[in-house]
Amino acid sequence: MKLRNIFALLGVAAVVASCAPKAAPDPLAEALAAGELTAAEQMIEENLATATDETEIAQLTWTRDSIKLVRRDFRRDSAYVVDYIKKYIPELTAEKVAEWEASGVIEYKVIDGKKCYFRNAGPNVFRVDEWAAQFKQESSDISSLDSILIIQIPEITAAGSGELTAPVRMKVRHEITLNETGAIVPGDTVRVWIPIPRMDVPRQKDFVALATSEEYFNDPTALHNTAYFERVITSAEEAAKPFFIEYEYTSYGQWYDLETLEIEPYDTESAIYKEYTAERFPHVMFSDRIKQITKEVVGDEQDPRKKVSLIYDYITAKFPWASAVNYSLIPNIPEYVIDNTKGDCGQVGLLMITMSRCAGVPARWQSGLMFHPNDCNLHDWTEIYFEGVGWIPCDPSFGRPSEALAVTGIGDKFFNSGIDSYRMIANLDYSRDYSPKRRFGRCDTVDSQTGEVETQRGMLFVGVDFSYDFEVLEYK
Repeated sequence: MKLRNIFALLGVAAVVASCAPKAAPDPLAEALAAGELTAAEQMIEENLATATDETEIAQLTWTRDSIKLVRRDFRRDSAYVVDYIKKYIPELTAEKVAEWEASGVIEYKVIDGKKCYFRNAGPNVFRVDEWAAQFKQESSDISSLDSILIIQIPEITAAGSGELTAPVRMKVRHEITLNETGAIVPGDTVRVWIPIPRMDVPRQKDFVALATSEEYFNDPTALHNTAYFERVITSAEEAAKPFFIEYEYTSYGQWYDLETLEIEPYDTESAIYKEYTAERFPHVMFSDRIKQITKEVVGDEQDPRKKVSLIYDYITAKFPWASAVNYSLIPNIPEYVIDNTKGDCGQVGLLMITMSRCAGVPARWQSGLMFHPNDCNLHDWTEIYFEGVGWIPCDPSFGRPSEALAVTGIGDKFFNSGIDSYRMIANLDYSRDYSPKRRFGRCDTVDSQTGEVETQRGMLFVGVDFSYDFEVLEYK
């Protein structure tokens, strides 16, 4: 059995990019398929002890690391999940729990013969299931995020279609700290990548690095834009010092009026059109189901602007936000969203990209961080390309129905073709190489937001071997 198939059985994304699949020993394949992860780990270590082929070593190492990711995400037991739900639904029955497990509302995996539940399975029930949601009513107060958007959206739309406006200059600190887990020993060379704003997009300007823990390298052409640090660890004190960068940049909001936007017919022979309407393994794939759903949603519509709006409306209405398992554990993210009727920002973003491309509309990934006051977080969204106009923003995750935003007039429809100013764009695609290239796998094989760390001996795990933190020190 090929390792790529093993990952699908385990619920792990495909093999390390650029590594051709290679037959794995049947006992390992069988152990992974059965969820016998302890046995699989033992077999992997035995195989690594004798392996000499670099591709085989890379595949085995990534499989071992992926098992660690599975254990991290699926670490709750039944009692933990049920106790959480019963805080809001005291009369919860075993039958209802079984129903949610069968439908995927409650996510779990059988690991070493035991049901192991997704770390946020309890909270997700109330985000995804309409019946459960009535028992856990959110506060009727306007959130801090909505309070910012209520001010920003009218300002951005008033500036006119396509105008860069509402600039916000932000001073940011992003740091990575090595944890005392034994993963680092004296003599290790620690390599760190921290995402930073890119300057090849019109909505970001005037980046300045103010302070860093040490000298850094940046390749502005990389699709994952980062500050790269390297440090030889000579002592515990050296290991305890954080890697960090403090920087300033200016971010702009922008909105396009799709009703009046003048576009031209696509040049279907152009490089942009060919690249951004194509499939891209493993997440942007035109399966029969994707083709069918896209056809049902778009129908016979030929206007690219209306196609995008139809797809946006479908996604924002049908797929509520839910905490996500590590993207690296999902073989195909858009199919996962459809199967589970839920998705976080990047998951619905990839569905938006896939359906748009399937409908003949160029679309691409964009991601980084959101820096709204009191709401700093990781975030992903998309961009859509219209001939004669260029790339325009589209954020289906922010576009989910919001009563609070109704006061702006345009409401959540703003994010069909607009974006606010509190963004940090680091990435123009998913699952691309870092610069300089990593030698091993990475914690997030899709996105680049928290930062990544490795030594000459392997990758380090976020939340285990290292911690990250970012904050806006000042808004100007």
